[in-house]
Amino acid sequence: MKKLSVLVLVVISMVLLTGCGAKKIDWSEITLGDKMPKSDVLTGEIETNRKDLAIIEITKISQKEFESYVQKVIDAGYDIDLEYEDWDTVYGAFNKEGYSIRISYLENSKEMSITLETPETNNMKEIEWPSNGLGAMLPKPKSNLGKISWNNSDTFIVHLGNTTINDFNEYVKACEAAGYTNDYSKEDKYYSAKNSSSYELDLRYLGANVIEISLKAPEGVENNSTSVDKPVTDNKPTTDNSKMRSDFKKAMDDYEKFMDEYIAFMKKYNKSNGSDLSLLSDYSDYMTKYTEFLDSFSKWESKDLNEAEAKYYLEVQTRVNKKLLEIS
Repeated sequence: MKKLSVLVLVVISMVLLTGCGAKKIDWSEITLGDKMPKSDVLTGEIETNRKDLAIIEITKISQKEFESYVQKVIDAGYDIDLEYEDWDTVYGAFNKEGYSIRISYLENSKEMSITLETPETNNMKEIEWPSNGLGAMLPKPKSNLGKISWNNSDTFIVHLGNTTINDFNEYVKACEAAGYTNDYSKEDKYYSAKNSSSYELDLRYLGANVIEISLKAPEGVENNSTSVDKPVTDNKPTTDNSKMRSDFKKAMDDYEKFMDEYIAFMKKYNKSNGSDLSLLSDYSDYMTKYTEFLDSFSKWESKDLNEAEAKYYLEVQTRVNKKLLEIS
């Protein structure tokens, strides 16, 4: 699996998959090339070329050419469950088959990144809702089409298909009724909260009728339920590409949690136009913590990630980058 590295910008951190040098791209070599429009500009690199994932970096492309490609993508049917509406340099959406595309443009370097993923439902099957592990602590959802990637005494993660946005909202209500209402945060496609025992729930509508359900136990609390999947605790790549190492998952979740706090602070700081002097000391503290998290985060640069970890890495960065752009 290709190693990933983090490029830190002044305020926004973005993930770039670095290639060996720009060259002429042969679009016919891309396994998923027929699932997305061909770019008019073909200077760049095919970074990832798998049957389930394609990542292409286009160089020497203008803003106008980027916008032209976005329009091609829309015309090709990628206009469902838009992720990045009204953004000048990022576009993300699904088509009716469930394929997802994300396109981002860096104006300074004139680079465009295209990421295409096959439908998540391709890897799903009928599941039985857990009667043990953390999964047993949550209401049973309407759909039984899914993939449980993690269920033990510390973490539960499942992706479910056949779940509309209305179904998602109904499941949010079911979780609220089950006691997940403390320290809550609620958006159109996202809900997070804790129960009275500080178990932390995250619900996300990912698009194309797919949702992600995640539950984490508070640190130091042991759940007596039987573990379904044993987490890997060392730093060697897992042999099972469908599972993430527990320390990797924790590092990613801690990073995202901190970035959520940092972004909330920056929104408050920006709203004050820098006039609230009491925020200056807090700003210094956040920047110190920010540096510490990036240092910890960058330790994964030298390690090979399996498919599940690489995908989660990109998912977290996509969510973080989206939120960071809101304060840039």
